[in-house]
Amino acid sequence: MQTILESSKSERKKLIKNIEKHLRNYSNYKIASANLHKQLEFISDNKQLKQIPAGHVTLHIPDNESLALLQSEFSQLQIVIETIDRSLTELTDIEQKFIETRYFNKWSIEKSAMHIGYSDKALFVIRNQVMDKLLLSLGSVALM
Repeated sequence: MQTILESSKSERKKLIKNIEKHLRNYSNYKIASANLHKQLEFISDNKQLKQIPAGHVTLHIPDNESLALLQSEFSQLQIVIETIDRSLTELTDIEQKFIETRYFNKWSIEKSAMHIGYSDKALFVIRNQVMDKLLLSLGSVALM
């Protein structure tokens, strides 16, 4: 059985791109999760209503099928967020700073290197080390 780290170069590159996409969207995932949580709370508090006038906007309470989809989406976001959080705890301080500056803050390699105090070349080495670790710990997220 072939491990993720032993994947072909093109497959590895594809998985890394997917992990980078998830890291760049991490803050958006957290916001979406919080928003969905609020919606689900609101719906559970107002289940007997079909629609609620709110000024110029009428809020429609979803049916059971739509509610199930919202709950499923919330659960998926929670899994992604928690998986990323757990994976980041296994990284060194420098590796965590790299993830924060490069992906969460969406900074360039140059700006990240300057902030962390490493050369661009050293940051690429750190990136490769981080991606090797994240390929293992975020394998399930990489497939989403």
